[in-house]
Amino acid sequence: MTALALRTVSDRNAGAPFVARPVADRVAAHARANECARMLDLGELELIRESMCSTFRSGDVVLRVGHFTSSPSGAAELADMLRGHEIAVPQVIATFECDDAGLGVIAYEHISESTHGIAWFDVGEMVRRLHTNVTIESVPHGYPIASPVELPWWNFPEMMSRIEAASIIDADALLMLRSVADAGERWIDIVSTAPLVIAHGDVHPGNVIMGSDGPVLIDWDLLSVGSSIWDHVPLRAWSTPPWQGSEQAYTEFAAGYGDVEWNIDDLDVLVRLRNLAATILKLMTTTTDGVMSNEAERRIKYWLSSEAVVPWTWG
Repeated sequence: MTALALRTVSDRNAGAPFVARPVADRVAAHARANECARMLDLGELELIRESMCSTFRSGDVVLRVGHFTSSPSGAAELADMLRGHEIAVPQVIATFECDDAGLGVIAYEHISESTHGIAWFDVGEMVRRLHTNVTIESVPHGYPIASPVELPWWNFPEMMSRIEAASIIDADALLMLRSVADAGERWIDIVSTAPLVIAHGDVHPGNVIMGSDGPVLIDWDLLSVGSSIWDHVPLRAWSTPPWQGSEQAYTEFAAGYGDVEWNIDDLDVLVRLRNLAATILKLMTTTTDGVMSNEAERRIKYWLSSEAVVPWTWG
C-alpha cells in the first residue's frame, strides 16, 4: 500500500471506525430495536449482547443498534463486497438510518452455531484472503477505514490523564500503568510498517460464529488499515494469560494465516498494550462513587504482581 493510498484513506474518513462510541442509553436502544422489529414484522426481541452496540435477536434475524459514524447502509455494501472475496459474513437484511438520538439499526441473518468448536485454521486462511485480496478501493465509498493509531482507547497519554484525574487508582498503580505504556511506545511504528493491509481489527472468539458451513466473521466495526500484525493481536491476547483462552486457538489461526513479515516480539508488544487498553477501559467504567468492580481490581493486581496469577474475564 503506497503513500498515495494512505492519503486516499485520509481523504475518505477522519480516522474514526464505523462504531467509535458505545451505546449509553440501553433503554433507548431497546426501544429503537423494537421500532425497527415492528417494521420488519418480527416477534419479541431477545437481548443477546451488550458491548459497543446493543444486539437483539428475533427468530432468524439479528438487530444491532449503535451509534454509527456513517450510514448503516454501508454495512450491506461491505458485506456484499466481502462475500465476493470469499470472506464469510452474515447477509444484511435491512438497515435503518440513525434517529434523533443517533441510533441506527442493522438487521442481519442469524447464523446457527455448529456444535463443533471454531475452526481457527480456517479463520486464519480467511483473514489471509482479506489481507491479500481486499484493497482500499474495494471498500464501499463512505464506509470508514480507521487507523489503529487514531483509536481513542489506544491514545495512552490521554487515557492515563483521564484515569489520573478521576483518582480511581493509587499512585503505585498509576505509575505501573504509565511504565507499561512507555515501554511500548514504538507500537505506532509497528502497526504503520508497510506492507499495509485492510484489517478486520477485532478477530477473537466473540466475533466468530462457527456455522454449519464453517466460520463466519462478524462485527466489522473496526475495519482499519495497518500492518497485518494488527489482525493477530486480539486472538493472541485472548489465547494467553491473563485471559483464559486456548493457546491452541492462536497456534491454529497462525498456521492457517501462513508466513508473516513481522516478528513475534513485536506481536507481544502489541498484546501487552491491548491488555493495558482493556485495563484502562475497565477502570473508566467503574462506578461513580469510585468503587472499582471486581474485574477492574483483578486487572490492577495483575499489573502489580510479579507473575501472571490473576486471571481476567470478559465480565
